[in-house]
Amino acid sequence: MKFMDRLAAGLLRCVLCWIAALVFVPSSAWATANCTVNYSSFTLTLPPSVAVARDLPNGSILTAWSLSASKNDYWTCIVTGQVYTGTDFETAGITTGGPTVYTANYQGVDFEVYPTNVPGVGIAMGGYVIPNSLPAGPRTFSKLGRQWNTNGTIYNGGQLIVALVKIGDITPGTATGMVAQAFSWQTLTPPPAGNVPSAGVINFYITPVVITVLTCQTPDVTVPMGIQGPADLSNIGPAPNKVSSFNLSLNNCPGGTAVSGTLAGQIHSIQYRIDPSNGLVSGYSNVAALSGSPSAAGVGIQLYDNTGAVFPYGTYVTLNGFDSTNGGNYTIPMQARYYRTGALGAGPANATMTMTVLYQ
Repeated sequence: MKFMDRLAAGLLRCVLCWIAALVFVPSSAWATANCTVNYSSFTLTLPPSVAVARDLPNGSILTAWSLSASKNDYWTCIVTGQVYTGTDFETAGITTGGPTVYTANYQGVDFEVYPTNVPGVGIAMGGYVIPNSLPAGPRTFSKLGRQWNTNGTIYNGGQLIVALVKIGDITPGTATGMVAQAFSWQTLTPPPAGNVPSAGVINFYITPVVITVLTCQTPDVTVPMGIQGPADLSNIGPAPNKVSSFNLSLNNCPGGTAVSGTLAGQIHSIQYRIDPSNGLVSGYSNVAALSGSPSAAGVGIQLYDNTGAVFPYGTYVTLNGFDSTNGGNYTIPMQARYYRTGALGAGPANATMTMTVLYQ
């Protein structure tokens, strides 16, 4: 059962009189609550689609906050005697997996984030409870319950507040369905106590949101290095005369429009790194070891950027000039040279490398 709290209204009673009342007056005569529901459901409106950069940090908010209508009359209750009535929210539908480790801050309160039906996408939930027309909140979802003790005609209500949040690697899909239910909470003194579904349950839904993941196309590249011999690599270091030029390409990068208050909607920056599959030559920080067997001895491969500077393996470099609004195709000019590291031995001098692209 979730956290609940209660407040009592009215005059303090004498303990002896209270005990006497318990002894001489049947509980049914002084403790009744008849509640009837006034609504069946609410739908919270979220954007029809959200585009998310693949490597956006987990915990990032993907949509603006959506609020259901604030109502103080989910239920009308006729109360007599020592009975607490109020509102309680519970997870339902696509959020029943329990809270994740992530939270999203709403007006200084960290709302818990629950998984949805789309892998990698969660929903932050919290809001207000309004027992006896007295708002309490905002509160995170697990504490979204409260009661009040007053006799007469009582109106109990609430408000749900949600936003989508990235919680892992996203599989594109549509987040949709029921996310919560509200119950009339009725507590007799003494118990029983709890949610009373017979008073009417209110369902909360979100409008469908299509989730897409933003990436560029990165085709493979083959770099012909040609045949080189001892005369081309006469000394320790890079081949002085033979350079192979090539381009890395990032094609069809999507543009987008930023979602206000979030990092969603577009790729804000692109970084890339290159890692030799067989690691580095021992003792050299930026010379890739050859792969395959057999292979030449005493040689590795070094890369250079378009300024002629040695390209650092295993280090992210920012793609300059990326247009996050319009996207497009981008070319990264590179060069490769053999690098002599020791006594030369004849053989194939091939290497494979992996380019990793980071989208944020």
